[in-house]
Amino acid sequence: MKRFLIVALVIAALASLFVFGLIRGRPDRDITSNLLDKAVPNFNLPLFERYWSEYGERLDLASYEGKPRIVNFWASWCGPCYQEAPELQAAWQELKDDVLIIGVQTQDKGKKQQGQDFIDQFSLSFPNVIDDDSSTSVAYGLFGVPETFFIRADGTLAYKHVGPVSAAFLKDKIAEVF
Repeated sequence: MKRFLIVALVIAALASLFVFGLIRGRPDRDITSNLLDKAVPNFNLPLFERYWSEYGERLDLASYEGKPRIVNFWASWCGPCYQEAPELQAAWQELKDDVLIIGVQTQDKGKKQQGQDFIDQFSLSFPNVIDDDSSTSVAYGLFGVPETFFIRADGTLAYKHVGPVSAAFLKDKIAEVF
């Protein structure tokens, strides 16, 4: 009986922490990255087919060195990603001559069609790649999605943001860090 009570208390404590985490949520915040002011990991990932005519079948991040880049990690199951997608598109429409925005579908293994549906829903015209095994998100030290990385023209990380972004935030942050 004593053993049962201990197990029940442990389960109740864990369940309480889980519920607290769900209710509290994860606020948007700036989280320091161990990549700050260092060269970001390169990636060479497959693009969704709609971008092939302009970018080819794969996107190699290093091939865009010399231009500031914003890399946004998202997943088809992520509610805040749906919130920020039109904002990213609006920023891209305004800033695409000055900065390259790249979307990375991650933590979504085998859900390429759901990713395509997400891109189609928001008519995303900035390039989006598929990180099917999540190795790129691991290399970048993701806590979850969405997360956005601001990469200087020289390939070093200027800033990392956790949570959804707005077009106004993107514009302000670009002016600040680039």
